[in-house]
Amino acid sequence: MSRKLPPFSAVKAFEAAARHGSFARAALELDVTSTAISQHVKGLETWLGEVLFVRRANKVKLTDAGERYLPDVTRLLDQLATLMPPKQSDVPLVSLTIALPPALLDGWLLPSLQDFYQLNPQVEIIPRAESRRGGSQNMGALDFLITNREAKDGDLLSEPLYDDAILPVCSQQYRDLLGLQDPHNWKSVTLLHDSHCEADWQVWAEARASLSLDWHAGLKYPNQWLALEAARQGRGVFMAHAALTHAALADGSLVALDSTPLATGQTMRLVRQRGHISPAAIQFRSWIITALGRS
Repeated sequence: MSRKLPPFSAVKAFEAAARHGSFARAALELDVTSTAISQHVKGLETWLGEVLFVRRANKVKLTDAGERYLPDVTRLLDQLATLMPPKQSDVPLVSLTIALPPALLDGWLLPSLQDFYQLNPQVEIIPRAESRRGGSQNMGALDFLITNREAKDGDLLSEPLYDDAILPVCSQQYRDLLGLQDPHNWKSVTLLHDSHCEADWQVWAEARASLSLDWHAGLKYPNQWLALEAARQGRGVFMAHAALTHAALADGSLVALDSTPLATGQTMRLVRQRGHISPAAIQFRSWIITALGRS
């Protein structure tokens, strides 16, 4: 029998935030952003169907549900740390700094980094949100930049990462329950939105003029990851970015309601400085190209 386990990164975020009474201090401990801690906790709350924290200005306080879960979660994490200690190594940790759009950062990279670390334990990724005023010429201290903008600086090397496209997805149970193979049944659909990509539904709707819905209605989520989780749980239909749904479509936790993803006309690019590239950077480049489905 397969286990239905919550995301491990979300469990760690909950436990660290509970110990510190702060998302910011938990983020420092786990070496991620405060936003990542907040979204992981929200994802766990969605998974459990219970609120775990009362949010306040500079700190958080456990609810009764959070108090109930914390002792056992802490004990299990302590046992796991004892059972599976890290291998001692003299190889120094190598850091790579990468900037990318917020939707891709919180919605895909942060939840996926654990997979990279399992393959590359000596490489540390420091993620940053792409500056809208920046542009690909402003690499600064970055090792990589993911952007949909062309790199005009001759000192930069830019390679296509994936062609962006969108498609509506939901759970198979939700599709079958509402009979969504028939476009006439879409009138009862709950639409799910990523707040970073609020125009996605409208873009798709304009290309599928046969459907008439209020494309602004529905539930809004702060990133792709939480919206995809809501779709998996049968809460509605999400207009997802195809490159970020390969795994979910492959394992059947989501199904596509459009046979062909709709191209947005944007190509996401992986940008770096020309010249020498470190072994750690080579490992990261290979992983992210594979993970985002482009050979």
